[in-house]
Amino acid sequence: MILVFIAIIIPTVCYPTSVYQSQNEQGRTVFSDQPSDNATLISVKSKPYRYRVSLKRVIDGDTLELQSGQVIRLLGINTPEVQSRYRDGEAGGEQAKQWLKEMLSQPELFIEYDQQQRDKYDRALAHCFLPDGRYLNAMLIEQGLASLTLIPPNLRYSDKLIAAQNKAEQAKKALWALSDYRVKRLSELKTGKNYRGWQRIRLKLKSIKYGKKTVFLEANTHFRLAIKKKDIVYFGDVKNYLNQTLEVRGWIRRQGKQFYMNVRHPSAIISQ
Repeated sequence: MILVFIAIIIPTVCYPTSVYQSQNEQGRTVFSDQPSDNATLISVKSKPYRYRVSLKRVIDGDTLELQSGQVIRLLGINTPEVQSRYRDGEAGGEQAKQWLKEMLSQPELFIEYDQQQRDKYDRALAHCFLPDGRYLNAMLIEQGLASLTLIPPNLRYSDKLIAAQNKAEQAKKALWALSDYRVKRLSELKTGKNYRGWQRIRLKLKSIKYGKKTVFLEANTHFRLAIKKKDIVYFGDVKNYLNQTLEVRGWIRRQGKQFYMNVRHPSAIISQ
């Protein structure tokens, strides 16, 4: 099929493009589509038009293929991997995929781009909506089938996604009830071992080191968080994280004997 998208712009389902920047009580910079007393209105480069598209198949819980051949990666979320010829499945991955297939039993859906429209794999990055307006990305999180994974600059619906995760976590739905995703103590990490999949680690950060492009928050000589300097504006004063009991969420990487976790948004750091 030559047509890439059935690109019908639906102005009746457009949402306001205003974004407000403010400081919270911890001194961190936060962004929202709702104004507050100390908020400053900032500009947004693109308008959130929605495009009607036709689904070909559900690849996994956060990835779709359209009839055009375009692959869509749902923004702001991550679901566990499903089994394939190249890798083992992760707990909850098949459940998320099957739920999404049921929700998309009819091929029509709508996609909405954010600030960055493609990733390094040339997948289109999108917020996805059912014909009745329900927001699929948030629904997956609220069902406990996906974890929140906010990556700047694509933060348009961050408030909705954060609220959805709070509901799922409090209700201990799906992933939140699985032992695979329980909170681990930092002392449980074994030197030299590789940890696969999304992880939750409880720790205290002791010190800060500043690299050329990255700020490192160190728990000990074996584990640190890495925040890119281009993202630091979202975190406010990172010194506020020191000497607190925190839960950090993301993917653990290993470099020699040292573990680190890349953190792109403060929603991945939870105060205990």
